[in-house]
Amino acid sequence: MPDQPELLTLKGVFALLNAGIAQAGGNNAFARKHGVHKTSVSNWANTNRDASDTLLDILGLERVTLYRRKETCKNEQGGHNG
Repeated sequence: MPDQPELLTLKGVFALLNAGIAQAGGNNAFARKHGVHKTSVSNWANTNRDASDTLLDILGLERVTLYRRKETCKNEQGGHNG
């Protein structure tokens, strides 16, 4: 079976962003390099905005959805999700 791709938490995404900002020389330089507004970079860096598709593209990431079993159920029949 091939190696599984690395999955990141949102904290890991923002760690990559902050490393990219530092490498570029700051928020404004990162914004210029990637053709985005400096306010967007500032909001991302301060986690005032979610990780947008634009940010994920810049970082070379893709959004995936995962599911897992609940640790406990509130009743014998199991929980209902909507």
